[in-house]
Amino acid sequence: MEEGDETVLAQLLKLEDYISRYEIDPYRYSSQFIRMKKKQWEEIKSQFEQAIATEEDKLGLINNAKQAFLDKIFLSQLVWASSTIRQISELDQRYKQDSLLKYFLQSFPDNCFLMYFPVFQIKKASVQGEIIFIRPTDIVCLTALEGEEDNVLVGGKGNFWLERNSRGERKIVAPTIALERTEKIVHSILRENDLHLPIRKTLLNRKGFIHAHELSREWECVDKRNYDSWFQKMRLQPSPVKYLQLKAAKVLMATCKTEAVDR
Repeated sequence: MEEGDETVLAQLLKLEDYISRYEIDPYRYSSQFIRMKKKQWEEIKSQFEQAIATEEDKLGLINNAKQAFLDKIFLSQLVWASSTIRQISELDQRYKQDSLLKYFLQSFPDNCFLMYFPVFQIKKASVQGEIIFIRPTDIVCLTALEGEEDNVLVGGKGNFWLERNSRGERKIVAPTIALERTEKIVHSILRENDLHLPIRKTLLNRKGFIHAHELSREWECVDKRNYDSWFQKMRLQPSPVKYLQLKAAKVLMATCKTEAVDR
């Protein structure tokens, strides 16, 4: 994070089936989050700047301030995504060390809304979705394929893919199945509410490679070869938060299952 680049923090709207403050009022809490993090950054930065004695101290202390800021905001985001003034969901402590969640929240700007494996209530069935980014101009449904360095995922239109790594080869359930299901749910909810935003389906393998030439062009496969360009495009979203984006977030969260108890 460059100095002054504290705005690179996506907003965590929904965490599985936990209650979220954004469910109550996404319009209010979206702007409140932006104000909160700017205020906390100024407070933490000023605390560290008071300790700067020489120019040599400055870089290290600024980096320490940024890390302290990121850690504090991340914990605040978990609180917002698991409680309201009146209700609370029991937070699984593993989320405090969830490196994938931290990566997404600390890599993309605050006009990017994240739903992290939300559980949709479709009629009487609970269906867990994949990762969803609600952006000002589109929605990205994403499956993160986290494996060992330089692994290779080979697949296509079938129900199974192959994963090759240093330990050999194994068959895995095609990641396209869950992602296709998530995209259809999102599309259906938006259509029912007469909302129109493009929806992208993205398979992401940050550490390795994806070979899935049979997939149609509607699928976006991101691996080590094109990761940098994808990452920059995701970050460079100049549009401010838009009303249509907030409306989409509201209707998607309204279709989610929520488990919580009174405080």
